[in-house]
Amino acid sequence: MKFDENAKKLTMLCWFSYMINYLARYGFSTSLSDMVADGIFTLEFGGAIGTAFFASYGAGQLVNGLIGDKVHPKFMIFIGLLGSALMNIFVGLSSSHILIIILWCFNGYFCSMLWAPLVRCFSDFLLRKQQLKAGTSISASIPVGNILSYLIASLFLKYMSWRMVFIVSGIIVMAMAFVWFIGMSSLKDYLSEVRTRKLEEIKRETVSVKAPVSGKRLMPLIIGTGVIFAVIGIFFNGILKDGVTLWVPTYVSQFFDTEASTASLVTIILPLFNLIGVYLAVKLFKNVIKNEMMTAAIMFLISVVSLGLLFFFGRYSMIFAVIMLAFTTASMLGVNTMFLTFIPLNFSNVGRASSVTGFLDACSYMASALSGVTIGVVASSYGWNVIVLTWIGIAFLGGLVTFLGIKSWKKGRFMLTGQ
Repeated sequence: MKFDENAKKLTMLCWFSYMINYLARYGFSTSLSDMVADGIFTLEFGGAIGTAFFASYGAGQLVNGLIGDKVHPKFMIFIGLLGSALMNIFVGLSSSHILIIILWCFNGYFCSMLWAPLVRCFSDFLLRKQQLKAGTSISASIPVGNILSYLIASLFLKYMSWRMVFIVSGIIVMAMAFVWFIGMSSLKDYLSEVRTRKLEEIKRETVSVKAPVSGKRLMPLIIGTGVIFAVIGIFFNGILKDGVTLWVPTYVSQFFDTEASTASLVTIILPLFNLIGVYLAVKLFKNVIKNEMMTAAIMFLISVVSLGLLFFFGRYSMIFAVIMLAFTTASMLGVNTMFLTFIPLNFSNVGRASSVTGFLDACSYMASALSGVTIGVVASSYGWNVIVLTWIGIAFLGGLVTFLGIKSWKKGRFMLTGQ
């Protein structure tokens, strides 16, 4: 089914809003080495700031996932973008490490106001046949946002300072906040009409469902449908996806003794590969496997192989090391697409798409918070090879848990959709 013009407009608004938001999230990662060099804080404290962001983001996902089922996405996403923009600008103007960690913590919360409401937009305002296409599209916005953030960072780190990375990113995100609000306001009639059509679609599809799950509380729903395996899997995914992405510029800068601007530019390879990871996972799911959990297990296996190659051969070439890390983040983004986009869409029939998304994303970023401070401390004390070896073990455990959940999720999805 082709998107009509209003559906295209909605999808593009969601895509650009989430893509631009990544400018407000990765300025810290790309600027970390220069901030340490300027004496703003130590490497260990930089890890603590990353942890504060992820912890705040994860807690915010729990809260905003539940709120997102009640409050219209237009308002939640506008507040999230605007708040995140202001926090970035304030960080760029600050020299206090205590103030920076507080601001970045608030930034994490504001950023958490986007993903669950965006999934709800697809769940509530697109018909089922349109959702997979939109879900693939929104997942692809993540690596594009990463590329843009790395380009902006490398440019301003080279010719100006880390402060301008935050300030310019904040201004761009603020502009996007108003574009979102105005764009969604212009779609008011369409959103009302398509919501009515969506309810009719749900009534038709749920006739064949043998075990209704509507009305269940969130945790019994997650356990009863087998999504509990995804909860554990997304925890391991969070350690790798965001832990690796946060520290790659610093890893490259320290391990290969390069300038921060060069490290940021080289790591553009990661989001380019991440685009491939998204589309590979989607192709495997739609055309071959047709099970989100099994697709995720295969993507975990890819990361085990790439990290193993990094451990044994990465020291000999910076480009080879970055490519292996790129394979890792690409496969983790594939897992992320299955767990945070495709699985939650199955809960639209019971009105829980936003809540399930928020819960899963919260688990992911709680793990990211754990990895943020731990990696900084361990890397300073024991070196980067120990970090890579740990990542291999985490990828293996994630794949194992996800593999064990394949049958349970197959039954759970049938309970939800009859398919």
